[in-house]
Amino acid sequence: ECKIMGSMPFMYTCSNRINILVQECGRANAWVIPSDFLRRYPDPTTKDDSPNQDIVFYMCHEILDRDPNPYAAANTFAHELAHVIQGGFGYSFNTMSEGGATWLEGPLLNLPPRPMVYAWGFSDWNRILGAHIYANTKPLNSRKFYQIHGMFLSYLSQPDLLGDRATSALQNYQTFDSSHRPFGRSSFDYFLQHIGTGRPEEFLPITMEASGTKYAFAEALLNYRVAMAAQCILEASARPEEPEYQMPESMRERPYWDCSSFPVFWSADALNVSNVAADIHYGGAAVFRLAAPRDATISIDRGADPLVRTKVMAVSAGAKATVIELAPGESIAFEGSKEYYIVQVNVDPEGEFIVPRSGPELWKLSAHGCELPCKGKAWWAGSAPGREYAPNQLQSLQTPLMTLPDMEGLDLRFNARWDMENEYYDGSELKDGCYAKGWDGVQVRLLTYDAEGEQVSSTVLTPVGKDGYGFGPRDSTGIVAFQRLYRGVRTTCGDYGGWTGRSEGWSEQRFSLKGFANRTVRIEWVFASDSSSGGEGFWVDGVEVRAGGATLFEGREGEFRPHVFTDSSAPKPGDVGAQDGVPVVAALPAGYKADRELRRAQETRSAPWSATWKPASSDAPVSGYRRAYLGWSYAAPIDMRKTARIHPGQEGCVLQRAPFRGSLRVATLFTLLDKIGVNASSLALRETQPPFALVKGAELLISSSPGVRDPGMHRFVLDGAGPVFAEGDEFLMCVGVGGEKHLPADDGFQPFLHLPIRAVPTAGERGAVGATAMIFRPQGSDEAVLTTELDPWEGHSIVLRSDFMEAPAEGSASSTSAFLAFP
Repeated sequence: ECKIMGSMPFMYTCSNRINILVQECGRANAWVIPSDFLRRYPDPTTKDDSPNQDIVFYMCHEILDRDPNPYAAANTFAHELAHVIQGGFGYSFNTMSEGGATWLEGPLLNLPPRPMVYAWGFSDWNRILGAHIYANTKPLNSRKFYQIHGMFLSYLSQPDLLGDRATSALQNYQTFDSSHRPFGRSSFDYFLQHIGTGRPEEFLPITMEASGTKYAFAEALLNYRVAMAAQCILEASARPEEPEYQMPESMRERPYWDCSSFPVFWSADALNVSNVAADIHYGGAAVFRLAAPRDATISIDRGADPLVRTKVMAVSAGAKATVIELAPGESIAFEGSKEYYIVQVNVDPEGEFIVPRSGPELWKLSAHGCELPCKGKAWWAGSAPGREYAPNQLQSLQTPLMTLPDMEGLDLRFNARWDMENEYYDGSELKDGCYAKGWDGVQVRLLTYDAEGEQVSSTVLTPVGKDGYGFGPRDSTGIVAFQRLYRGVRTTCGDYGGWTGRSEGWSEQRFSLKGFANRTVRIEWVFASDSSSGGEGFWVDGVEVRAGGATLFEGREGEFRPHVFTDSSAPKPGDVGAQDGVPVVAALPAGYKADRELRRAQETRSAPWSATWKPASSDAPVSGYRRAYLGWSYAAPIDMRKTARIHPGQEGCVLQRAPFRGSLRVATLFTLLDKIGVNASSLALRETQPPFALVKGAELLISSSPGVRDPGMHRFVLDGAGPVFAEGDEFLMCVGVGGEKHLPADDGFQPFLHLPIRAVPTAGERGAVGATAMIFRPQGSDEAVLTTELDPWEGHSIVLRSDFMEAPAEGSASSTSAFLAFP
């Protein structure tokens, strides 16, 4: 018996079984195919569809070979089952779907989140932080949208914010109605307005705001980044107490971001910083660290972009951090020595919309390209002489309204030439049996109007002659870019017809207007381009409407008008989908379109800030202590796959040198999640010569890894407890397995801790900072032996970075331990 709508994830099948198909793929990956269990996906399944009896989970053998941890395979399985569940609710945009599945695979199952150093490499933490919030390509953000959105949902799922249920509803809010499919902040704005208020008793759909900076999504994005920065505060009691500035409790001790990657300004190096800014894409952020000035005044430049919001988090020992928002032209003065995080987010309210006025002028009168039979100037859809037309265009040139007579020989004539992206054919169908012959194109349409001047219908006109607009291979006739014009509208194959490619100079075109006699009409030439372009555009000249041997309309300069299409068919708040009955919870403002192609992804905004502070004093000496970072943040090419495994007894060691008299305060090690038989990692400060004993005054530090997956980040706090080094002292920072715990599912594999590595030019240079080697420490011993020559990872080293701080003069009563709250 087929038990449709059974328990998740089996509500779409006729079974309660999942088949796992392991196969050689040539790459490490796994996936599900929604059309397996929803035959018409992303359209809705109907009663006439044959059911698939089982869900099929496709898993590549390569992913199992790369990661033998069975819990890693289980995580992958959970991610793909999340997609099965999402598919049953309909279709949403990629960022939401992948972010939701990434949230489920980790935090929702009380497992560590997928770390930023997972899978694809990236060169700059801050570039990723400032990227467009929906960017999902390797060039734009190294495909880190999985992790960024997964962690955003983790943040929102806290009980004092949205909670698990509402967050799950948010990321699953999808539809089978193509014209209603959510994109961007639409669902966010609806659900986020209920943060902290619980489930609403009445359904009140909204229209998204296109002005101001305090809309719900903006508030959440900014507070999320403050909460992320608050993870950098070492002392829990010094973190902000407001729920909106906190990450989930299980993550507060494990920063998701590399806190040392934020641009930092040390108070001992100067007494001010001026006009500090970053270029931030829509929804992206910048975080700056100011450590740790005395009596600082922080100000936002009067000319700062008002669509970039700024919050300052001030941290001091023995008190909760305070968070203050500053607008352009505002400043705030603080007393005492504090640590500051300046957090900025681009919250442009139109940042994910294509607005009615946006985009370059397309149709224009120009002498460029006007050669015989063209006379003087022609109407040209293009950019500038010698340049390609802009991508993502959908504009038309329209005649004035005219009433057509009932006469013989009623037709439209004009001369045209075109230079557009090349014709192509790859078998793509625009609809059943309608094949595409090109990407960009121009078509001629006739619009009819009623007595009140309201448009009644539109008809694509076809040139007189057997070939019409011309054919491509397999009799293909369609233009891909016209799909945007007819989204959500019932169409025929003829609706996608048009000219594309390049013409052989100018030619006369004729269209019959028979059948439109006694109708009030307007004629338009519609130009459409997709996300790329190729050519100078389209020209039209000598427009005439004739009947009975007479000219009824002869186009003159002032009679045509360019028209930019807006999505008049866009759903309104509360509109219910015809396919699935799902209401629209948040609609676009009138005349706006969603920027689904990320046409505005390259736009940036910035808000420069400055700060001044006083010199250190005897009662606040710490602001005068020099500070520096030792080691390196993660950075790697996008396709870099090099990693390292550390087994029990092994330690990976990196040579460091004290830049001045001082001590390490905190060291951060980034790891990958997969491990086997390990329940802790360790950090040791060792002598540089055999037997590599612990540096005098140092202890073996342990960071727990209690779960079946590693937390992905280990923070070792040494503040006030570690050795003091003289300037120039050399020492090894060594990481290893801090404890073992074996599980039945380990299946006899050798225990390991998995580390990302990065290029370090001095990894193989003896005596240089960054020189890297492996040592072996027998169980229960503080001494070790060298087990490899230098550079075991061929020019790479571990991702281990520490905060080094100048020590007070010997015999001084001052202490750095009072600043434990500072990262």
